[in-house]
Amino acid sequence: MNKVRNNGIVAIYRYLDDVCEVAESIEKRDDFKDHEIISHTSYHELIHIAEKKYGISQVRWFTLTGALTGVFTGFAMPLAMDYDWPLVVGGKTAGVYSLPAYVVFGFELMILLGAIATIVGMFVMGRFPNPKATVFDTRTTDDRFAVFVPGVSIDSQQAKLLKEFGAEEVYSTT
Repeated sequence: MNKVRNNGIVAIYRYLDDVCEVAESIEKRDDFKDHEIISHTSYHELIHIAEKKYGISQVRWFTLTGALTGVFTGFAMPLAMDYDWPLVVGGKTAGVYSLPAYVVFGFELMILLGAIATIVGMFVMGRFPNPKATVFDTRTTDDRFAVFVPGVSIDSQQAKLLKEFGAEEVYSTT
């Protein structure tokens, strides 16, 4: 479990390209250890950078499990009902002979349960809600990006480097 870290510096950026450039540049540097990038929404560029650092998201397994459960349920439920209350139409016996009609149920439940499982997976893997999370700058909830570097002072080399990369503002959180 991560402990709450409030001391350090925050650099505010206006443009996604600037944040991506900073993230790629400081990723391998030891003096930016444990830095965090804060964004108001999800961007493919930031996800790509995070996947390089942390690996591919495990939410996809929640989606697969939900989708396969939906397909199985979508075929099993009507099949069980067909055996319990057979409706013989045109001389066809109940059960497997009616299987093509169950594709619609299987597809719809695959989409429904896959989507629900994806949302649950995002909450679980993202550890949401997190009451210990800190919003360093309220502008990051609107239209700005931030880079937080813990344990660094405002007059450090890291702060100067972040400013060189086009930060609108660099300030200390202590």
